[in-house]
Amino acid sequence: MNSTLLHGTLRLPDINTVRDLDRDSISILPLSSIPLETKGLQDLRLIKNNHLEGVVEMFEGTRSGRGLLLPENLQHEFSTISGHDSAIISKLAELHSYDVYSLRISLREMNVKVNDAEHLKLSKKKQEELSVYLQPFIKRLISQIYGEQETLDVSTDLTALFNDPDAKVVRQKLGVISEKLGIELHEVPLFFEEYGDIYLSIAYFRQCLESIDPIIENFLRCTKEIMEHEQFKQNVELNRVSKRLHNKTKKIREVLAERFAIFSQSTEAMWQNMSAEQFSDFKRLVEENHSALGGLLCTLTVKMQDWDRKFPMNSTAGPGRWSDHIMMDMRQGF
Repeated sequence: MNSTLLHGTLRLPDINTVRDLDRDSISILPLSSIPLETKGLQDLRLIKNNHLEGVVEMFEGTRSGRGLLLPENLQHEFSTISGHDSAIISKLAELHSYDVYSLRISLREMNVKVNDAEHLKLSKKKQEELSVYLQPFIKRLISQIYGEQETLDVSTDLTALFNDPDAKVVRQKLGVISEKLGIELHEVPLFFEEYGDIYLSIAYFRQCLESIDPIIENFLRCTKEIMEHEQFKQNVELNRVSKRLHNKTKKIREVLAERFAIFSQSTEAMWQNMSAEQFSDFKRLVEENHSALGGLLCTLTVKMQDWDRKFPMNSTAGPGRWSDHIMMDMRQGF
């Protein structure tokens, strides 16, 4: 990768807040979220390139393309960059995923505090988008606590349970939850906040996988066709690489599916004896998998999206062009 800037127009920063697209991405980290001393860096983004390297995006444009810079080359463009900033960006570049859930863990381990806690939450738009995944969990929780007669449509906002204008009714609902879960009354709001967030994380990772699943199928079909192609059967290295990428892609998808299956099984076990303690165990299980899930999904997402840009499913390309891309680019970092 060329470490010098490409010619083009600098990407203008968002002066108000982190863009929803960046906040919800699994492969983009807006540096405005990180407390850096070098002012010019605050307007840029750290992204995973096609080789899964963490690089600083200096500019982006339809005509100009992207100007990408490896962290070790930042001094070429920022002569006054501090050792503090260089060290942080180098560590961030090594992370396997930039999704908000993995970042919470990684930044805590690095002892780095974000400029705004909201930057480590999915956007409101994304949360609404994920509501289709959350509905079964939330309805199950409500029925466990109140019984099947409760039919509130609370979407992703569990606080809708307490929107009754009658304060007495609200206190009664809080009391039922407190008693059912075995927690103090003042702990109920925090429980619901954690409950919503942990299921939102599962929904987010599931959606990430489902969004690239058609591309995965296309890639597997293409690599299989390469391996079975008469002209390429004698190319030992091409067949070895194609087989490795084919099998690795399948394996990662299988591992992710297995993790989600474990979450489902653990959820069912939790329903058998619903309590704050049971939920705490389930929450710990999910959070302990956040970094692994994020890393695997980021790898697949970056590679599959790159493949789709080059060879969309209606592409007229064939084994020859697929093979060239696999050998020259696709296998790098994968």
